[in-house]
Amino acid sequence: MNPAERPARRYAAIPAGVSTPGADNDVMERLQEVGVLTVVVGQRLGRALGINPTDLAAMDRLITEGPLTGRELADRLRISTAASTHVVDRLERAGHVRRRAHETDRRKVLVDPVEESVVRLLDHLRPLLGGVERLVGALSPADREVVSRFLGDVVAVYTSAADAMTADRQVSRIEVNS
Repeated sequence: MNPAERPARRYAAIPAGVSTPGADNDVMERLQEVGVLTVVVGQRLGRALGINPTDLAAMDRLITEGPLTGRELADRLRISTAASTHVVDRLERAGHVRRRAHETDRRKVLVDPVEESVVRLLDHLRPLLGGVERLVGALSPADREVVSRFLGDVVAVYTSAADAMTADRQVSRIEVNS
């Protein structure tokens, strides 16, 4: 269906008359769909591995960035170190990660993903990753540059929004505790 034939979409929970900038824009709709489908894929992947979304995000970081300390993992996930400890405990009990001593600083403990879990996760993701890789490979170098720049800008907007939400939550906690 081409964009002109597609009905304009709105978030069902947004009251009539409330503006959603760009909601009728085809690019915005595609981004919304990718966001929703990312959540769906994450839920199904988490169920297949027997873990929750936060634990899945931790696995993603450990797989993409390599072994991390609990503090580094907390920073990447934007959670407290106490919450990070709980995440690692759950993943370790489920057999998805191992803790080991840091090679050069024995005071630090690194968290490693277990190879079998990485293989299982990638087996589930292989069709999705392969499909996206084929799409990227079909782009011309100029189109790839435009898409890359656009997605980088989207990541920056999301990061800024996430940081603002974290700051708002911290301010709310301070106000409540005052």
